[in-house]
This record gives sequence, structure tokens and C-alpha cells, in this order.
Amino acid sequence: MNTNKAAASGSPTGKYLKYALGEIILVVIGILIALQINTWNEARKDRIYELKMLTEISQSLKNDLLHFEDMIATYDGLYTTSDYFMELSKNNVPFNDTLMGKVFELNNGINFQYNSGPYEALKSSGIDKISNDTIRNAIINLFDFELPILGNNIESITRNHAKNIDAMLELFGDRYIDDSKGTNFVSWSNVPRDLFQSQGFLQLLAGVNWRGRNAARQLKLALPVIEATIALIDQEINR
Repeated sequence: MNTNKAAASGSPTGKYLKYALGEIILVVIGILIALQINTWNEARKDRIYELKMLTEISQSLKNDLLHFEDMIATYDGLYTTSDYFMELSKNNVPFNDTLMGKVFELNNGINFQYNSGPYEALKSSGIDKISNDTIRNAIINLFDFELPILGNNIESITRNHAKNIDAMLELFGDRYIDDSKGTNFVSWSNVPRDLFQSQGFLQLLAGVNWRGRNAARQLKLALPVIEATIALIDQEINR
């Protein structure tokens, strides 16, 4: 009986089954290894893309931050210059030509913009490409909530700024090109000496002051949120 079992186990059929089973095991192992390598490659590609998008968003926000700081300086200049003229009014200082350069410091345009391109590109490819939940939520909050609200607030505050400045400049009288100082040099004739004491001028000046002060305040409140988001992103990039 034992002799028969040994014979059976050593038969060509038994050897073939063992060989076939071994081949199947090797194929399965090969497939699993290939799948694992493919998974690693996909994960590596996803990580490279994630870091690329995070780097672009970080750099974009840093550029925006510099722009916002310039805007704050412009807004600060509007209200400090208007404060200067209010002091002249309180002290009954008459208008003189040397002050005209200071007047033009009020004639700064106000605009608000930021670069949302990298974020929009990320959204189109899938925001879930950002694997860190905290960073992903911070980016979404900044671009879909904080920055749009900031833009709406500044637009609301500064909506009539250009009209305000034009109306103020009209109070200076007639403008003309002074050829003696160059073809582009604008001068005013018949500027009222008591301009700084007129209620019309002071009301317009108060509008400039309010817009500059409040627009600067809105931006200053937003900077810490932007800086915190940049810090989170950079920490992820450098880890």
C-alpha cells in the first residue's frame, strides 16, 4: 500500500500538477509585484503633481501678499494725506501752489486683484489631489471664501473713489497745459485761496479719508489668514 502511494506521488501526473501549481504561484506573485510597483508609481506621480500645485499656489500667494502690502501703503497714503489737509483746514492755511504736489497724492487709483489661476487649475484637475485635509480646507477657505469677501468689501468701500477725486479736483478751478514747464505739465488757474476751508472740499476729503482708512483695515485683517495658509503649504512642501 505504501509502495503504491509513493508510486502515485512520483507519477508524471503528480509532478506536472506540482509544476503547474508552482507556475501559477509565480505568476500571481509577479502580478502582485507589478500591481504594487504600479501603485507606487502612481502615488509618486500624484505626490509630484501635488507638490507642483502647492508650490505654484504658495508662490502666487506670496506675490499677492506683496501686492496687498503695496495696496495697504497706497490706502495708508490716502488717509494720511487727507489728514494732512484736514490739519491745514483747522489751522486756516490758505492754498498755495507748493501744495499742489501734495494734492496729487490723493489721486491714486484703488484696485483689488489677486491671482487665482493656480487654484482654478487645481480645482479643474481635482482638489482632492491635496492629500492633507488641513491644507486642502485652508486653501479652499482662502480662495472660495476669504479672498472673494475681501474683494467685495473693498469694492464696496472704494466704489465712488474716482468720482470723489474728480469732484475734488474740479474745486481747484480750470486746468491748463503750462508750456513753460513742459507739454504734459498741468496747472490750475483761479484756485480759491480759502479752498481748504470750504465745506465742499472738506466733505470730499472726508470721503477719501474714510475709504483709505477702511480699505487698509480690511487688507490688514486679511494678511494673517494668507500668511498662515502660505506657512501650512510651505511646511508640507518642505517636509
